[in-house]
Amino acid sequence: MIGFFKYVSCPNMVIGISDQQTGSQLVLKPINSELRKILWNMNMKTGEIVLAASDDMVMDTNGGSSITLQQRSKGKLSQQWDIATTRGFIRNKQYTTHVIDSNNRGTHDNNPVILYPYNGSEAQQWKFVPMDEMSVNILAEEVMAEDEPSHA
Repeated sequence: MIGFFKYVSCPNMVIGISDQQTGSQLVLKPINSELRKILWNMNMKTGEIVLAASDDMVMDTNGGSSITLQQRSKGKLSQQWDIATTRGFIRNKQYTTHVIDSNNRGTHDNNPVILYPYNGSEAQQWKFVPMDEMSVNILAEEVMAEDEPSHA
């Protein structure tokens, strides 16, 4: 299911990436950012949250507080997330007492998105907003157009 994770305490911000490469930190991005940096494919069956612009780049945590984009490693618990058990909170399946959190309750562009012990605060509340199939197809065309070189 493709969509974006809206920050509940600041609805014009979503979970995104600083750059589309391995090791990039998850950060807050404005909702009108480049689509390749803010759209995610949530696999409810595996728990993986995959960058929609890539088939093999997923949200991962190394056991510390950082959440980064990493190559998919099938079955790796640090790459699996639960968004259903505690509604509004995204819990890591390896570190089950930790959830996705906006660092220091930040609401600005590029504020780090981290893994932090669950405390129920607004900094930890997210809403997955799915795209319908028609929107996904239109957005896919836009993303492809962003990647094409301009002919000026």
